[in-house]
Amino acid sequence: MDNTALRHIAFVGEVDAGKSALINMLIDQQAETGKTQAPIFYPGQVIDTPGEFIENRSWNGALLSTIAAVKTIVVLQPANAKRFSAPSGLLHVYPNKQVVGVISKVDETDSDTSRAASLLQQNGIKGPYLETSIHDPDSIARLFEYLITLQPEVRV
Repeated sequence: MDNTALRHIAFVGEVDAGKSALINMLIDQQAETGKTQAPIFYPGQVIDTPGEFIENRSWNGALLSTIAAVKTIVVLQPANAKRFSAPSGLLHVYPNKQVVGVISKVDETDSDTSRAASLLQQNGIKGPYLETSIHDPDSIARLFEYLITLQPEVRV
């Protein structure tokens, strides 16, 4: 995968949704993943956001500031989560952004992709929902190809 092909994308989701690991796979970066403490900006304005930006209402303003300049918001919903952590409407504050639902951690033993898809749908995230596992290169490639189709045209 071309690690500079993705542009103007922010990845959001709860703590431990798998954002950092997924980004590392998508941009072909070999980095140790740990707890994201602040937004991490990669080349092309690919942004990894801390889970607290979604989960803690006092940090929602920081999330909105961070995603203001991106074109696409990728929302990770872990397949093993029992709730949707973003406050209602938060990811739709900016009307001209593409919001993509990704079901992460589909390989976990307690995963329920139907529940994850239902949570995304109930919270205004339209399909298709892309199912991913960082241990399944094909799922990462499918997500990458889908995100490439959403990239704005580069005019020369």
